[in-house]
Amino acid sequence: MAICRLNYVTLSITFLTLLVTSTGMTQAKMNKLGFENVLNTNPDQIAAYAIPYSTENLAALRYGGITIKYITKNWIYISTSPSRIEQMRDKGMISDFHFENHQGIALGDTARALHHVDPVHLGAQGLSESFTGEGVIIGYVDQGLDFTHPDFINEDGTTRVLRYWDHTTDSGGPASPYGYGIVWDETAINSGICTSTETGTGHGTTVAGMGSGNARANGKNKGVAPDSKIIIVESNFSLQNWTLSIADACDYIFKVADTLGMPAVVNLSLGTYLGSHDGNDPASEAIEALLDEKPGRVVVCAAGNSGAKGKYHVHNEIDSDTSFVWLLNNPSASAQLGANTIYFDLWTDLTDASFDYAFGADNPIDNFSSRGSTEFRPAQFQLGTVLYDTIYNSNEDRIATLEIYPEIVGENYHLEVFFSTIDSTSYFYRFMTTGTGSYDMWSGAWMGLNDFATFIPNESIYPPIVNYAMPDTLQTIVSSWNCSEKVISVGNVRNRQGHMDKNNNYYTPADQTPVGKLSPNSSKGPNRHNVIKPDVSASGDVSLTAGPVWMLNNPSNNSFIDVDGWHVRNGGTSMASPLVAGLAALYLQKCPSASYEDFKNDLLSTAFSDSYTGSLPNMAYGYGKPHALDLMLATDFTTGINGATEICNDPILLTCEANTPLSSVIWNNTASGNPILGDTSGYYIATAYDLRGCKTVTDTHFVEQLPLPSILPIIQSGTVLATLSSSNYQWTINGADIPGATGQTLEIEPPFGVYTCYAINEFGCIAETPQLDLSAGILETLSELSVHPNPTNGHFTLTTVGQSTNVELYDHLGRMVSMVKISDSSFDISSLRPGVYYILLQSDQNKRISKITKL
Repeated sequence: MAICRLNYVTLSITFLTLLVTSTGMTQAKMNKLGFENVLNTNPDQIAAYAIPYSTENLAALRYGGITIKYITKNWIYISTSPSRIEQMRDKGMISDFHFENHQGIALGDTARALHHVDPVHLGAQGLSESFTGEGVIIGYVDQGLDFTHPDFINEDGTTRVLRYWDHTTDSGGPASPYGYGIVWDETAINSGICTSTETGTGHGTTVAGMGSGNARANGKNKGVAPDSKIIIVESNFSLQNWTLSIADACDYIFKVADTLGMPAVVNLSLGTYLGSHDGNDPASEAIEALLDEKPGRVVVCAAGNSGAKGKYHVHNEIDSDTSFVWLLNNPSASAQLGANTIYFDLWTDLTDASFDYAFGADNPIDNFSSRGSTEFRPAQFQLGTVLYDTIYNSNEDRIATLEIYPEIVGENYHLEVFFSTIDSTSYFYRFMTTGTGSYDMWSGAWMGLNDFATFIPNESIYPPIVNYAMPDTLQTIVSSWNCSEKVISVGNVRNRQGHMDKNNNYYTPADQTPVGKLSPNSSKGPNRHNVIKPDVSASGDVSLTAGPVWMLNNPSNNSFIDVDGWHVRNGGTSMASPLVAGLAALYLQKCPSASYEDFKNDLLSTAFSDSYTGSLPNMAYGYGKPHALDLMLATDFTTGINGATEICNDPILLTCEANTPLSSVIWNNTASGNPILGDTSGYYIATAYDLRGCKTVTDTHFVEQLPLPSILPIIQSGTVLATLSSSNYQWTINGADIPGATGQTLEIEPPFGVYTCYAINEFGCIAETPQLDLSAGILETLSELSVHPNPTNGHFTLTTVGQSTNVELYDHLGRMVSMVKISDSSFDISSLRPGVYYILLQSDQNKRISKITKL
């Protein structure tokens, strides 16, 4: 029993009455394949549209009161209804509009070990701290989420889901700002009033579990970023211009993240197999603009699961010989196509749309003889209109009728062809080209469309076969954002061989692909411009992760529920993509200002090869398999602290140096900036942040405070100056050293000036006396001084004659120490250690020093 239902591409076709001329071809007004059907069935359904950018279109939309959501270099993005588009088109208000006639589909433990995630969670093997996605948002655009599963709930019982935008309904909750869908916030979820959840499939829940599950249910099957916050956008695959609704979802997720000041990753485990496959379509252009707008944004997507679907892509380099490819009638085409019809989707750069094309029918049971063909027409003939044509046989009997839709989309040429009526179902129908240029085209019965002929006659049976454009299995990746150089595309390798299910049976996949080898279903690149896709390949098939509670409680699902009862099995690139999205969250936790390009460069450069990948890069594994630990270590940069390791008198300059430009530096003493002044002894550590916000912590830089010499203030006695130093002496006058004045005393003579004395110890540290200003001449000395008793056990008395004095006490190193003043002349030094001390008496006029010994 499959976990999720795959809604394969369907095409809405408008069946029009054909007005056939004698040449078999007619044309109609500008139209888009399937638009008339939408207009008739859902004329007022609001959806996303893209209008070609021009000042005229912009002015007309604003004049018409249409809200502009955002603008890129080639497109104007709006939300409106098909009826309004029709009205603006008929009135000539807009030159054209983008419309896609295809829908999206969902693309859907041991993976942590296989990709070395556990050491990152633990902060081990070279990492300075653990990383679990804390402070980062992962937005999942998918089929919804059962947020009641314990793996999406915090320890305090509150939800981890910040927002839930439901595209599938326009009622029951607050309207979204995009004109369609409803939006719930975490308050609504916590209070139980949110009515949106995943029903019908478990795809969205399993995908979110792979990226963000916190294993709170039972401690098992933890996701890659278990502490990340979550935003859910539940996609409506039936919306018109579905890819543009995904661009809106990315815009919404990043805008919410901006309001919260958090970096964000968007995971897109969904896509469409039709389209330009060059990453230049309107949805891709919008997503790329969001990524370019600011750092702290990454988009990761699933590459697709059509690798085993056969050869449903054709690339053709056209020359003057008439080349061709055969399409086979499909009696079981999709319901909207109708049985016995043919459809293909062709894209090329506008500069390569220089060929002519025609259609024909050949009979395979009659040596592939031609039964009829149309006339050739230039590829760019009647762009933007619907062309009708008919293939007749030689008897003028109708073999098939065609609707042809040529248009320009941005810088691309797009051709959709629909054989709306096939009267001869056993023929091979040929698409023929001649001239110059090239094209890529897609179809495939597995999508409800048509297979290309791959079992073909050899040249001896059918000589024109030398000009056959042979289909291949390349470019089987999904289109749009997956093909962008700025979005990370992920292929799928086998995650585990099997597991015990809830029925206690051991599940083993039908195919015995070894663990670590690419799944046969994984889509292969490149994109249409030969850019390597997927970018990397990660564990997907046979993954166990959170499932909707309603699914877990239904015994009929036991065969794909894990034996633990809380997790279900899913696989495909859908599960590989959120693994890499989780890695992006770990990366942005460490480097919140990193760009998508920073992440991509580090992801690809640290991806690893093994015996399965072969030579890398290639179109199956991309650049290899992600290595989480090496990815995180790649963000490290070299730092160190440069500066002296000793302090004397003045602070020292400490600089944090790195091998990359730094945005900020925080020091362990709470100082910020670079450099800083270190003014105390101890250890200094700097946490440095580079321009990506990545941080690295320096080694410890120890600073020692060196001993300072001591020196007492200068005392004067007549023309003699004296001081006491613990090391040496150098007298100065007016700031200049006095030659030879290196003793304890200095005999001065006119002209007098400002005197100091300084000492330098063996460490080079300096101590200097306060200035003594004698520039006005010699002042009177203090009167006689007597100290008794001396030595003393503690108490002593000073006796002076003359002026009152101020008394200070210094130790033998010149440091002022405290004493107890009993009276103006009596003091107590009982608390001091025994030793020699110096009493300094000073008045406003003079100073005198006397020695006292403490017993």
